[in-house]
Amino acid sequence: MPQTSPQQLAAGLARFKLHLTLGNVAVLAIVATSTVLALSSSYRADEARAHVDAESVVQTMALNVASTVQVVDVTLQSTLNLVEQFQDVRPLDAETLTRLAATQRRLVPALNALRITDAEGWVLNSDPGGPRISVADRDYFRSAKADPSRLAVSEPLQGRLNTGWGLVFARARLDKSGRFAGVVYGGITNDVFVAYFSKADVGAQGAVSLRSRSMRLIARYSAQNEGSQAGLGTASVSKPLTDALAANPKRGAFVARTALDGVERVSAYIEVPTYPLVVLAGLGTDDYFAPWRRQAAMFGTLLALLTIALIGASVALLRAQTRQVEARNRMSQLAAERGAMLDSELVGMVKLRERHEVWHNAALARLFGYAPGELSGQPARLLYLDDASFMHVGLSYQQLATLKSYRTQLRMQRKDGSSVWVDLSGTELPDGESLWMMIDISVIKQSEQQARHLALHDELTGLPNRHLLNERLAFLLRDAERNERSLAVCFLDLDGFKAVNDLHGHDAGDAVLRQVATRLSDSVRGNDIVARVGGDEFVLVLNQLSGLSNEKQALTRLLERFAEPIALPVGALAQVGVSIGVAMFPQHGRDAETLLIRADHAMLDGKRRGKGRWVAWEPPASAGTPTFSVDVDPPST
Repeated sequence: MPQTSPQQLAAGLARFKLHLTLGNVAVLAIVATSTVLALSSSYRADEARAHVDAESVVQTMALNVASTVQVVDVTLQSTLNLVEQFQDVRPLDAETLTRLAATQRRLVPALNALRITDAEGWVLNSDPGGPRISVADRDYFRSAKADPSRLAVSEPLQGRLNTGWGLVFARARLDKSGRFAGVVYGGITNDVFVAYFSKADVGAQGAVSLRSRSMRLIARYSAQNEGSQAGLGTASVSKPLTDALAANPKRGAFVARTALDGVERVSAYIEVPTYPLVVLAGLGTDDYFAPWRRQAAMFGTLLALLTIALIGASVALLRAQTRQVEARNRMSQLAAERGAMLDSELVGMVKLRERHEVWHNAALARLFGYAPGELSGQPARLLYLDDASFMHVGLSYQQLATLKSYRTQLRMQRKDGSSVWVDLSGTELPDGESLWMMIDISVIKQSEQQARHLALHDELTGLPNRHLLNERLAFLLRDAERNERSLAVCFLDLDGFKAVNDLHGHDAGDAVLRQVATRLSDSVRGNDIVARVGGDEFVLVLNQLSGLSNEKQALTRLLERFAEPIALPVGALAQVGVSIGVAMFPQHGRDAETLLIRADHAMLDGKRRGKGRWVAWEPPASAGTPTFSVDVDPPST
């Protein structure tokens, strides 16, 4: 809207005064008509200002609610990914799920709980010692089961252990065959939303509330009744709101007396984008119309006296004209403040036309490391790592035309060339434009990588565990068979380790295991494998060999290395030896399981002969034929 200069405003007011003077000289009827027009204009201006203020508040609160729910949804999907990765590694147990859920929950302070269920609705990570919890009867569980592709949002409910009100969000778990395997769900109490609403400028009689699509009350803030829980979970609304929703369920405005507290308000409502939630904001009519009502009473009195009525009408009309100008300026100011609020959000937003920037907020520039104005008019390709990801997202425009929304997670590119993980969602706009929202999820992706590392490595020594050993050994066996090479699987067991634990404690035993892991890793080549498969049991895989004889010297050196004492944290020295059993590929077996078993048997045979030596596996001899094994005595000290 074009701004009016002070000179134009002064000229306009001067013309208005002249016309008013001429009117006052005319018939008394003009005075009455002018008074009515002034009051009507003033009322409409105040009413328009109230609608603009209410719509500004409701749009801002809807953005806060949508951002919070979107972050919760990203966390649920990340938790699903972690659960699937853990299922591939080992059976899920309550302790693992509890630790996983606690790690994910710490990333989103708004969550008061993050739980995982089985297909029957029983919670798998409930509090130890507490009662078993089933959510099979909850609406969000049934919704997630009925439509696994969507985020399930509950009606307002009270927890079974915590009686407070709130919302629950759930995502379905599917097994490898695509069957329903339970849900991952998290809850947000109504206090989180009330905290957002309490920051809105709604005056002394205003109120902000969040309702489900069925109009059940989820959270409400009122300056007159702070902390009130009245009406939570109910769907009691006024008839004007019901009529407005019937005309337009997405957004609208109305004037009504609120059913909960009887206060008359100018209210606006808007549906939260992509979620079955509605935000309402009401501003008390007394806050906006009290000056107008006082003015109307004054004009009624002035009209009783002709002379005073003429003077009063002139003053009132001048004030009305001034208020209209101020109302227009106020609307422009509110639009500017709303734009500044969008720029201060953590969610990056950009509007595109033909995949070129039309508008973006400050959060987007900060996310990708650009200075203000550097992205203006630029092609969207600038933010993608490569042409493949740019073209892949480009295909989503067909989906936007049919489903109106698109969402994915991908790595994108900052200005300095570094990558950032982004949760990307797009919505089609009129006139061929589209709006895209981006959230930085790099921290969540890093936690997924850390969880995978923990699942495949021994926590104490950092060595590969049995699962990763089997994966790598299978690969080396295929490579050895293709290239006609030998491969040695060595099963190691420590001699004297139990005595260290008994004498110095488990902390000393842990220190010994870490030292053993270091000595083993330092004794092999880069293409060999060192893994811990049990308490004091380790496995070496010596790769790219031409035969057992090539490894005699290496194994002998390894025995000599273990002749050296190990320094303990308590200041003492420990003497720990090692017994080694060796099975060769392909002489002693062609698959990982056979080689590991035969190397273990060879190690046990070596221990029976006196420990501190390495022994190669030999097949059992036929009746009457002696059996021989390669047996290397321990080094002298």
